[in-house]
Amino acid sequence: MKKRIFIIFGFYLFLTAIFTYPLIFKMKSCILGIYTSDEPFAWLAYFWWQQFSFSKNLVDTFISVIAVPFGLDISKAIAYPCWNIFTRWLSVFSGHIVTYNLQILLSFILSGVTMFYLAFAVTKHKSASLLSGIIYAFCPYHFARAWQHLSLAQIQWMPLYLYALIKLEEKPCRKNVFLGMFAIFLLASTELHYFYFSYIATVLFLVVYVLFYRKTEKCWQFLKRALIVMAAGIIFVLPAVANTTLKNAFFAKKSIQPSAWSVVRPFDDLFAQSARPLSYLLPSIAHPVFGKFTESFTGTSLYGGSLTEHTLYLGWIPLLLAFMALKKSWKARRQMNTKEYFYIKFFILLAILSWLFSQPPWWIFGGFKIYMPSFFMYKLLPMFRASCRFGILLMLAIAVLSAFGLRVVLEKFRSRKSKIAVGILLFCLVLFEFWNYPPLKVIEVGKVSQAYYWLKEQPGDIIIAEYPLDAGSPNELYKFYQAVHEKKIINGTTPYSYANSIAKTMVKLSDQKTAGILKGMGVKYVLVHRENYLYTDLVKDKEELGMIPKNNGLRLSVSFPAQECPREDIRCAQKIGPIDVYEVIAAPVEYKPQEK
Repeated sequence: MKKRIFIIFGFYLFLTAIFTYPLIFKMKSCILGIYTSDEPFAWLAYFWWQQFSFSKNLVDTFISVIAVPFGLDISKAIAYPCWNIFTRWLSVFSGHIVTYNLQILLSFILSGVTMFYLAFAVTKHKSASLLSGIIYAFCPYHFARAWQHLSLAQIQWMPLYLYALIKLEEKPCRKNVFLGMFAIFLLASTELHYFYFSYIATVLFLVVYVLFYRKTEKCWQFLKRALIVMAAGIIFVLPAVANTTLKNAFFAKKSIQPSAWSVVRPFDDLFAQSARPLSYLLPSIAHPVFGKFTESFTGTSLYGGSLTEHTLYLGWIPLLLAFMALKKSWKARRQMNTKEYFYIKFFILLAILSWLFSQPPWWIFGGFKIYMPSFFMYKLLPMFRASCRFGILLMLAIAVLSAFGLRVVLEKFRSRKSKIAVGILLFCLVLFEFWNYPPLKVIEVGKVSQAYYWLKEQPGDIIIAEYPLDAGSPNELYKFYQAVHEKKIINGTTPYSYANSIAKTMVKLSDQKTAGILKGMGVKYVLVHRENYLYTDLVKDKEELGMIPKNNGLRLSVSFPAQECPREDIRCAQKIGPIDVYEVIAAPVEYKPQEK
């Protein structure tokens, strides 16, 4: 048993190394990422803060070095307390970049391992289970999340939870109850979306199970223990949602303005972030061969407009194998093992249910409005807006059904060599369907602009400001650069906060009053990113950039030229336009929020 675990772990580690090249060889300087998102930098900044706060003996739940002089209290915003403790110590001992990378890489390896055990628990077939792990761990959805959303990349615990549920059904003993509790604890500690999805899957499992085995005494024993596990999950998740999610969503819903920054998300997001007909059927845009074809559908109602949210490709080989499992179970349903038929039926229904949950709030046919599950679930849980994320639950179901399908295919061959050849062929075809480079989806974060190394050398506990000011939403790169210069910044204010209301009064750096407010807040240097004023191509931004040097409250200290990446095939934080550093010399002005 132990030998098998090491072999399986090594197998998925090998595939992870191939799929994430060259990240696995540059753990301290690179991360997986794409050009369209700066969210990975938010995580890196947070892990750096955990490391920095420990070294300076600061409270890690109050970030005092951003949104200065107010700081940012994140004690109520931390959704996963247990995960926070884990990442804090990991950051302390390994650094912020390695902390980020380890979680991403382990998500691929563990997803393969846990899916293998889930598939093996229902099929009892090793080769088919290995393929199931490949399909689930290396599916395009997982890579899309790994390039942008660290927490949503942690898909590995859903297969473990369903495995625990199946083991509990096979033997409803105390040991398996604890296994189920452990799995649901991991879900509650990493990503609420997957905790929510797993409960939907559990309800379906229990309903189907009762319909199959309601006349047996074991049915009610299992049902009772499964409900205990679900109750434990609710208890585990309470620390993650009690402070904000439950309180705001259920008791103060009317007073909250729906937005991307609140727990009540805009209802319209359910349409923009729902699955489309071709989302599941077209290869990822990142595919080096078929990506251009898929890209031609991007932005249409058939595919959707988000690279991250609408990358839901299931793969034609997995779908074909799943269909073969469905066909086989239908033809041989009277001769099949009752338990095996139950599993196949459950995962077929799970696939259908996941697909329905991923749809927009309603369909309109001939003037009739047909409501989908997302419409009703939003009424109950308005914090979940991206119903297309149910695509990973659908992928899980297809991965298990593919294992049944591969077993059907291999049973058609008698010789061992033929079975191995067919198995390897299908493995390679699936890997090709899910391939995503070149180009490499890697960001070099080990080096940044020389401006930040210059800042680091400046003496004293100084405060800086970066412009264009991020008054609309926090600029995660500004926060990330702190890992180099380690100075306090006024940037990074959260929308609707008091600090953000102050920030909105000093968006125009060319204004003499802005320089005074900055001085009143204790700012010594202002970094002006000239390229960021020009990329919008708006006349008002260009005019603003031209007027900044005329502000008598600012004095140019030093200018840094644009820097390029050392490699063309890797994006890097070092690739940045010219930066002008101004010293604030204006007389201080009292800062106060803008009057409505």
